[in-house]
Amino acid sequence: MPDTALLQQLFGDRLLIEEGASWPSAIQIQHGPLNRLPALFLHPLLHQTALLADVYRGPLSFGRGLRSPQTFDTRANAASLLQLGLTVFMQDVAPVLSGAPQFLRDLERELGVASGSARLSAFASAGDDGVSCHYDAEEVISIQLLGRKTFHVAPMSEIPLPYGAQFGPDMVAVENLYEQARDGFPDPAQVTFESFELHPGSVLFLPRGTWHRTEAQESSLSLSIVVRPPVLAEALLGWLQPWLLGDSRWRLPLYGPVNSHQGALKPLLRELAARLEQGAEQPILNWSATPPIENSELLRVPGSRLDMSVVSQHRLRLRVSALDQNWRSRTTFDSEIPATLRPVIEWIQLRKTAFSLQTLAQELPHPMQGDNRQLVEVLVKANALRQLVPR
Repeated sequence: MPDTALLQQLFGDRLLIEEGASWPSAIQIQHGPLNRLPALFLHPLLHQTALLADVYRGPLSFGRGLRSPQTFDTRANAASLLQLGLTVFMQDVAPVLSGAPQFLRDLERELGVASGSARLSAFASAGDDGVSCHYDAEEVISIQLLGRKTFHVAPMSEIPLPYGAQFGPDMVAVENLYEQARDGFPDPAQVTFESFELHPGSVLFLPRGTWHRTEAQESSLSLSIVVRPPVLAEALLGWLQPWLLGDSRWRLPLYGPVNSHQGALKPLLRELAARLEQGAEQPILNWSATPPIENSELLRVPGSRLDMSVVSQHRLRLRVSALDQNWRSRTTFDSEIPATLRPVIEWIQLRKTAFSLQTLAQELPHPMQGDNRQLVEVLVKANALRQLVPR
Protein backbone atom coordinates (compact mmCIF):
# COMPACT_ATOMS: atom_id res chain seq x y z
CA MET A 1 0.00 0.00 0.00
CA PRO A 2 1.42 3.45 -0.86
CA ASP A 3 2.46 6.08 1.67
CA THR A 4 -0.70 8.18 2.04
CA ALA A 5 0.34 11.01 4.38
CA LEU A 6 -1.43 13.79 2.46
CA LEU A 7 -4.50 11.67 1.74
CA GLN A 8 -4.68 10.76 5.43
CA GLN A 9 -4.74 14.48 6.29
CA LEU A 10 -7.74 14.88 4.01
CA PHE A 11 -9.64 11.70 4.88
CA GLY A 12 -8.31 10.67 8.27
CA ASP A 13 -8.55 6.99 9.14
CA ARG A 14 -11.53 6.49 6.83
CA LEU A 15 -9.41 6.36 3.70
CA LEU A 16 -9.79 2.84 2.30
CA ILE A 17 -7.23 1.70 -0.28
CA GLU A 18 -7.10 -1.91 -1.38
CA GLU A 19 -3.83 -3.77 -0.91
CA GLY A 20 -1.56 -3.22 -3.91
CA ALA A 21 -3.67 -0.33 -5.23
CA SER A 22 -2.81 3.37 -5.42
CA TRP A 23 -6.33 4.72 -5.19
CA PRO A 24 -9.61 3.77 -3.55
CA SER A 25 -12.05 2.16 -5.97
CA ALA A 26 -15.17 3.45 -4.22
CA ILE A 27 -16.72 6.80 -3.38
CA GLN A 28 -15.52 8.04 0.01
CA ILE A 29 -16.42 11.02 2.19
CA GLN A 30 -15.00 12.56 5.34
CA HIS A 31 -16.56 15.39 7.36
CA GLY A 32 -14.78 17.58 9.87
CA PRO A 33 -13.60 21.12 10.62
CA LEU A 34 -11.60 23.05 8.04
CA ASN A 35 -8.67 23.52 10.40
CA ARG A 36 -7.85 19.79 10.28
CA LEU A 37 -6.90 20.11 6.59
CA PRO A 38 -3.42 20.97 5.24
CA ALA A 39 -2.50 24.66 5.55
CA LEU A 40 -3.08 25.21 1.81
CA PHE A 41 -6.85 24.99 2.32
CA LEU A 42 -6.75 27.76 4.93
CA HIS A 43 -5.19 30.25 2.47
CA PRO A 44 -6.57 33.82 2.91
CA LEU A 45 -7.79 33.91 -0.71
CA LEU A 46 -10.13 31.02 0.11
CA HIS A 47 -11.93 32.86 2.91
CA GLN A 48 -14.13 34.73 0.42
CA THR A 49 -15.04 33.63 -3.10
CA ALA A 50 -14.81 37.19 -4.39
CA LEU A 51 -11.17 37.48 -3.28
CA LEU A 52 -10.12 34.41 -5.24
CA ALA A 53 -12.22 35.33 -8.27
CA ASP A 54 -10.78 38.86 -8.35
CA VAL A 55 -7.14 37.77 -8.58
CA TYR A 56 -7.65 34.69 -10.78
CA ARG A 57 -6.50 35.15 -14.39
CA GLY A 58 -6.16 31.54 -15.60
CA PRO A 59 -8.40 29.34 -17.81
CA LEU A 60 -12.03 29.95 -16.97
CA SER A 61 -15.44 28.56 -17.93
CA PHE A 62 -18.98 29.20 -16.75
CA GLY A 63 -22.52 27.90 -17.05
CA ARG A 64 -25.85 27.35 -15.31
CA GLY A 65 -25.52 23.69 -14.49
CA LEU A 66 -29.01 23.13 -13.10
CA ARG A 67 -30.52 24.53 -16.30
CA SER A 68 -28.15 23.29 -19.00
CA PRO A 69 -25.02 21.09 -19.26
CA GLN A 70 -23.40 23.61 -21.59
CA THR A 71 -20.34 25.47 -20.36
CA PHE A 72 -18.50 28.28 -22.11
CA ASP A 73 -14.82 29.17 -22.02
CA THR A 74 -14.20 32.85 -21.53
CA ARG A 75 -11.58 35.48 -20.80
CA ALA A 76 -14.02 37.48 -18.66
CA ASN A 77 -13.34 38.34 -15.04
CA ALA A 78 -14.48 35.54 -12.72
CA ALA A 79 -15.80 37.98 -10.14
CA SER A 80 -18.06 39.64 -12.73
CA LEU A 81 -19.52 36.27 -13.77
CA LEU A 82 -20.26 35.39 -10.14
CA GLN A 83 -22.16 38.64 -9.75
CA LEU A 84 -24.43 37.44 -12.56
CA GLY A 85 -25.32 34.32 -10.57
CA LEU A 86 -23.38 31.94 -12.82
CA THR A 87 -21.45 28.85 -11.78
CA VAL A 88 -17.79 29.58 -12.43
CA PHE A 89 -15.08 26.98 -12.96
CA MET A 90 -11.52 28.24 -12.37
CA GLN A 91 -9.53 25.47 -14.00
CA ASP A 92 -6.06 26.05 -12.48
CA VAL A 93 -5.89 28.07 -9.27
CA ALA A 94 -2.51 26.75 -8.07
CA PRO A 95 -0.54 29.76 -9.43
CA VAL A 96 -2.45 32.20 -7.18
CA LEU A 97 -2.29 30.09 -4.00
CA SER A 98 1.11 30.10 -2.29
CA GLY A 99 2.09 26.58 -1.38
CA ALA A 100 -0.25 24.96 -3.91
CA PRO A 101 2.38 23.92 -6.51
CA GLN A 102 4.47 22.25 -3.82
CA PHE A 103 1.39 20.53 -2.36
CA LEU A 104 0.57 19.06 -5.79
CA ARG A 105 4.15 17.88 -6.39
CA ASP A 106 4.23 16.26 -2.93
CA LEU A 107 0.92 14.52 -3.66
CA GLU A 108 2.21 13.27 -7.02
CA ARG A 109 5.29 11.81 -5.35
CA GLU A 110 3.11 10.19 -2.71
CA LEU A 111 0.99 8.54 -5.41
CA GLY A 112 3.87 7.68 -7.72
CA VAL A 113 2.41 9.56 -10.70
CA ALA A 114 4.15 11.72 -13.30
CA SER A 115 4.85 15.34 -12.44
CA GLY A 116 2.01 17.50 -13.76
CA SER A 117 -0.62 14.78 -13.29
CA ALA A 118 -2.37 16.71 -10.50
CA ARG A 119 -4.03 20.09 -10.76
CA LEU A 120 -6.12 22.26 -8.46
CA SER A 121 -9.42 23.72 -9.67
CA ALA A 122 -12.09 25.84 -7.99
CA PHE A 123 -15.88 25.77 -8.37
CA ALA A 124 -18.00 28.71 -7.26
CA SER A 125 -21.80 28.56 -7.44
CA ALA A 126 -24.68 30.77 -6.38
CA GLY A 127 -27.28 29.36 -4.00
CA ASP A 128 -29.60 28.26 -6.80
CA ASP A 129 -27.14 26.53 -9.12
CA GLY A 130 -24.60 23.73 -9.43
CA VAL A 131 -23.30 21.40 -12.12
CA SER A 132 -25.27 19.03 -14.33
CA CYS A 133 -24.96 15.26 -14.28
CA HIS A 134 -21.75 13.89 -15.80
CA TYR A 135 -18.75 11.70 -15.07
CA ASP A 136 -15.07 12.67 -15.25
CA ALA A 137 -12.32 10.55 -16.79
CA GLU A 138 -10.01 11.35 -13.87
CA GLU A 139 -9.95 11.02 -10.09
CA VAL A 140 -11.44 13.97 -8.19
CA ILE A 141 -11.16 14.99 -4.54
CA SER A 142 -13.64 17.78 -3.76
CA ILE A 143 -12.95 19.92 -0.66
CA GLN A 144 -15.82 22.16 0.45
CA LEU A 145 -14.56 25.53 1.72
CA LEU A 146 -17.53 27.90 1.88
CA GLY A 147 -21.29 27.29 1.99
CA ARG A 148 -23.26 24.05 1.71
CA LYS A 149 -23.52 21.90 -1.39
CA THR A 150 -25.17 18.55 -2.12
CA PHE A 151 -23.47 15.95 -4.29
CA HIS A 152 -25.67 13.29 -5.93
CA VAL A 153 -23.34 10.43 -6.90
CA ALA A 154 -23.48 6.95 -8.42
CA PRO A 155 -21.00 4.59 -10.12
CA MET A 156 -21.03 4.46 -13.93
CA SER A 157 -20.81 0.83 -15.03
CA GLU A 158 -20.90 0.88 -18.84
CA ILE A 159 -17.24 1.89 -19.37
CA PRO A 160 -14.65 0.73 -16.83
CA LEU A 161 -11.83 3.25 -16.38
CA PRO A 162 -13.11 5.79 -18.94
CA TYR A 163 -10.53 7.80 -20.86
CA GLY A 164 -10.71 11.26 -22.41
CA ALA A 165 -13.10 14.01 -21.40
CA GLN A 166 -16.16 14.23 -19.16
CA PHE A 167 -19.46 13.01 -20.52
CA GLY A 168 -23.10 13.19 -19.52
CA PRO A 169 -26.63 13.57 -20.88
CA ASP A 170 -26.82 16.08 -23.74
CA MET A 171 -23.04 16.55 -23.74
CA VAL A 172 -20.91 16.24 -26.88
CA ALA A 173 -19.05 12.93 -27.10
CA VAL A 174 -15.34 13.39 -27.79
CA GLU A 175 -13.85 11.32 -30.58
CA ASN A 176 -12.04 8.77 -28.42
CA LEU A 177 -15.25 7.93 -26.52
CA TYR A 178 -16.77 6.06 -29.47
CA GLU A 179 -14.34 3.14 -29.29
CA GLN A 180 -15.00 2.87 -25.55
CA ALA A 181 -18.78 2.91 -26.04
CA ARG A 182 -19.27 -0.02 -28.45
CA ASP A 183 -21.72 -1.56 -25.98
CA GLY A 184 -23.65 1.68 -25.66
CA PHE A 185 -23.03 5.18 -24.33
CA PRO A 186 -23.27 5.60 -20.55
CA ASP A 187 -26.73 6.63 -19.37
CA PRO A 188 -27.53 7.67 -15.77
CA ALA A 189 -31.30 7.39 -16.23
CA GLN A 190 -31.55 3.96 -14.56
CA VAL A 191 -28.92 4.53 -11.87
CA THR A 192 -29.70 4.96 -8.17
CA PHE A 193 -27.97 8.04 -6.81
CA GLU A 194 -26.72 8.57 -3.25
CA SER A 195 -26.70 12.09 -1.80
CA PHE A 196 -24.04 13.70 0.38
CA GLU A 197 -24.34 17.17 1.86
CA LEU A 198 -20.96 18.88 2.05
CA HIS A 199 -20.20 21.74 4.40
CA PRO A 200 -16.90 23.57 5.06
CA GLY A 201 -14.30 20.90 5.83
CA SER A 202 -16.06 18.04 4.01
CA VAL A 203 -13.89 16.02 1.60
CA LEU A 204 -15.40 13.77 -1.09
CA PHE A 205 -13.45 11.32 -3.26
CA LEU A 206 -14.87 10.33 -6.66
CA PRO A 207 -13.12 7.58 -8.66
CA ARG A 208 -12.96 8.23 -12.39
CA GLY A 209 -16.22 7.30 -14.06
CA THR A 210 -18.49 8.38 -11.18
CA TRP A 211 -21.79 10.01 -12.11
CA HIS A 212 -22.31 13.21 -10.13
CA ARG A 213 -24.35 16.38 -10.11
CA THR A 214 -24.34 19.15 -7.51
CA GLU A 215 -26.73 21.67 -6.03
CA ALA A 216 -25.56 24.58 -3.89
CA GLN A 217 -27.86 25.38 -0.96
CA GLU A 218 -26.13 28.75 -0.60
CA SER A 219 -23.19 30.56 -2.18
CA SER A 220 -20.55 27.87 -2.40
CA LEU A 221 -16.81 27.57 -3.02
CA SER A 222 -14.97 24.27 -3.31
CA LEU A 223 -11.56 23.16 -4.50
CA SER A 224 -11.05 20.02 -6.55
CA ILE A 225 -7.80 18.10 -6.57
CA VAL A 226 -7.89 16.46 -9.98
CA VAL A 227 -5.43 13.62 -10.66
CA ARG A 228 -4.92 12.44 -14.23
CA PRO A 229 -1.78 10.31 -14.64
CA PRO A 230 -0.92 8.78 -18.01
CA VAL A 231 -2.83 5.59 -18.78
CA LEU A 232 -1.07 2.46 -19.97
CA ALA A 233 -1.88 3.19 -23.63
CA GLU A 234 -0.31 6.65 -23.34
CA ALA A 235 2.79 5.19 -21.72
CA LEU A 236 3.15 2.71 -24.59
CA LEU A 237 2.54 5.29 -27.32
CA GLY A 238 4.83 7.81 -25.62
CA TRP A 239 7.68 5.29 -25.75
CA LEU A 240 6.82 3.68 -29.07
CA GLN A 241 6.44 6.66 -31.39
CA PRO A 242 9.83 8.34 -30.79
CA TRP A 243 11.56 4.94 -30.81
CA LEU A 244 10.02 4.05 -34.16
CA LEU A 245 10.61 7.47 -35.69
CA GLY A 246 14.25 7.19 -34.75
CA ASP A 247 14.54 4.29 -37.21
CA SER A 248 14.43 5.33 -40.87
CA ARG A 249 12.73 2.05 -41.86
CA TRP A 250 9.62 3.14 -39.96
CA ARG A 251 9.61 6.52 -41.73
CA LEU A 252 8.83 4.94 -45.11
CA PRO A 253 6.05 6.95 -46.89
CA LEU A 254 3.15 4.72 -47.94
CA TYR A 255 2.83 5.33 -51.67
CA GLY A 256 1.41 2.70 -53.97
CA PRO A 257 -1.11 -0.16 -53.46
CA VAL A 258 -2.18 -0.98 -49.93
CA ASN A 259 -0.39 -4.33 -49.88
CA SER A 260 2.83 -3.17 -51.51
CA HIS A 261 4.59 -2.54 -48.19
CA GLN A 262 3.68 -5.78 -46.43
CA GLY A 263 7.09 -7.23 -47.19
CA ALA A 264 8.84 -4.36 -45.40
CA LEU A 265 6.37 -4.25 -42.49
CA LYS A 266 6.46 -7.91 -41.43
CA PRO A 267 10.15 -8.07 -40.42
CA LEU A 268 9.80 -4.76 -38.59
CA LEU A 269 6.86 -6.09 -36.60
CA ARG A 270 8.81 -9.25 -35.75
CA GLU A 271 11.73 -7.11 -34.60
CA LEU A 272 9.44 -4.97 -32.47
CA ALA A 273 7.82 -8.03 -30.91
CA ALA A 274 11.26 -9.49 -30.13
CA ARG A 275 12.32 -6.24 -28.48
CA LEU A 276 9.25 -6.26 -26.28
CA GLU A 277 9.95 -9.87 -25.31
CA GLN A 278 13.50 -8.92 -24.34
CA GLY A 279 12.37 -6.48 -21.67
CA ALA A 280 11.63 -3.20 -23.45
CA GLU A 281 8.46 -3.00 -21.35
CA GLN A 282 10.54 -1.53 -18.53
CA PRO A 283 11.09 1.87 -20.23
CA ILE A 284 7.49 1.73 -21.45
CA LEU A 285 6.19 1.51 -17.89
CA ASN A 286 8.56 4.17 -16.57
CA TRP A 287 5.95 6.94 -16.74
CA SER A 288 6.34 8.24 -13.17
CA ALA A 289 9.69 9.89 -13.82
CA THR A 290 12.05 10.84 -16.61
CA PRO A 291 14.48 7.98 -17.24
CA PRO A 292 17.78 8.46 -15.38
CA ILE A 293 20.37 10.53 -17.20
CA GLU A 294 22.74 7.55 -17.01
CA ASN A 295 20.38 5.46 -19.16
CA SER A 296 19.66 8.13 -21.78
CA GLU A 297 21.30 9.69 -24.78
CA LEU A 298 21.41 13.44 -25.14
CA LEU A 299 21.33 15.72 -28.18
CA ARG A 300 22.08 19.42 -28.55
CA VAL A 301 18.99 21.60 -28.98
CA PRO A 302 19.24 23.66 -32.21
CA GLY A 303 19.64 27.36 -31.55
CA SER A 304 20.92 26.92 -28.00
CA ARG A 305 24.16 28.63 -26.93
CA LEU A 306 26.69 27.96 -24.18
CA ASP A 307 28.79 31.03 -23.35
CA MET A 308 31.60 31.00 -20.77
CA SER A 309 33.54 33.80 -19.11
CA VAL A 310 36.31 33.66 -16.50
CA VAL A 311 35.41 34.70 -12.95
CA SER A 312 38.55 33.49 -11.19
CA GLN A 313 41.20 30.81 -11.52
CA HIS A 314 38.75 28.22 -10.26
CA ARG A 315 35.38 29.57 -11.39
CA LEU A 316 33.63 30.20 -14.72
CA ARG A 317 30.38 31.95 -15.46
CA LEU A 318 28.15 29.86 -17.73
CA ARG A 319 25.31 31.56 -19.56
CA VAL A 320 22.89 29.32 -21.47
CA SER A 321 20.37 30.67 -23.97
CA ALA A 322 17.73 28.83 -25.99
CA LEU A 323 14.99 29.70 -28.44
CA ASP A 324 11.43 29.87 -27.11
CA GLN A 325 8.28 28.99 -29.05
CA ASN A 326 8.34 32.44 -30.68
CA TRP A 327 11.92 31.89 -31.92
CA ARG A 328 13.24 34.45 -29.47
CA SER A 329 16.46 33.71 -27.62
CA ARG A 330 15.97 33.58 -23.84
CA THR A 331 18.52 33.15 -21.07
CA THR A 332 17.71 29.83 -19.42
CA PHE A 333 20.69 29.52 -17.07
CA ASP A 334 23.21 32.07 -15.76
CA SER A 335 25.49 31.05 -12.90
CA GLU A 336 29.02 30.17 -11.83
CA ILE A 337 30.45 26.67 -12.29
CA PRO A 338 33.84 25.01 -11.54
CA ALA A 339 36.53 25.95 -14.07
CA THR A 340 37.42 22.24 -14.38
CA LEU A 341 34.25 21.84 -16.47
CA ARG A 342 35.54 24.02 -19.32
CA PRO A 343 36.72 21.04 -21.46
CA VAL A 344 33.37 19.33 -20.95
CA ILE A 345 31.42 22.38 -22.10
CA GLU A 346 33.71 22.87 -25.09
CA TRP A 347 33.21 19.19 -26.03
CA ILE A 348 29.42 19.53 -25.79
CA GLN A 349 29.53 22.74 -27.87
CA LEU A 350 31.16 20.85 -30.73
CA ARG A 351 29.08 17.67 -30.46
CA LYS A 352 26.74 17.21 -33.41
CA THR A 353 25.34 13.74 -32.64
CA ALA A 354 23.65 12.13 -29.66
CA PHE A 355 25.88 11.07 -26.77
CA SER A 356 25.66 9.49 -23.36
CA LEU A 357 27.39 10.17 -20.06
CA GLN A 358 29.42 7.03 -20.72
CA THR A 359 30.62 8.46 -24.06
CA LEU A 360 31.52 11.72 -22.36
CA ALA A 361 33.49 9.89 -19.66
CA GLN A 362 35.38 7.83 -22.24
CA GLU A 363 36.40 10.79 -24.39
CA LEU A 364 37.05 13.18 -21.51
CA PRO A 365 38.24 11.30 -18.43
CA HIS A 366 37.46 13.61 -15.56
CA PRO A 367 38.25 13.02 -11.89
CA MET A 368 34.84 14.34 -10.82
CA GLN A 369 32.30 12.50 -13.00
CA GLY A 370 29.55 13.62 -10.63
CA ASP A 371 30.16 17.17 -11.86
CA ASN A 372 29.60 16.00 -15.46
CA ARG A 373 26.27 14.47 -14.48
CA GLN A 374 25.18 17.63 -12.67
CA LEU A 375 26.22 19.81 -15.61
CA VAL A 376 24.27 17.64 -18.07
CA GLU A 377 21.16 17.81 -15.86
CA VAL A 378 21.48 21.61 -15.76
CA LEU A 379 21.77 21.78 -19.54
CA VAL A 380 18.70 19.57 -19.98
CA LYS A 381 16.66 21.86 -17.70
CA ALA A 382 18.02 24.90 -19.55
CA ASN A 383 16.85 23.44 -22.90
CA ALA A 384 20.38 23.21 -24.28
CA LEU A 385 20.30 19.40 -24.32
CA ARG A 386 17.34 17.15 -25.06
CA GLN A 387 17.08 13.85 -23.20
CA LEU A 388 16.10 11.15 -25.69
CA VAL A 389 13.81 8.16 -25.18
CA PRO A 390 15.93 5.08 -24.27
CA ARG A 391 16.40 2.78 -27.29
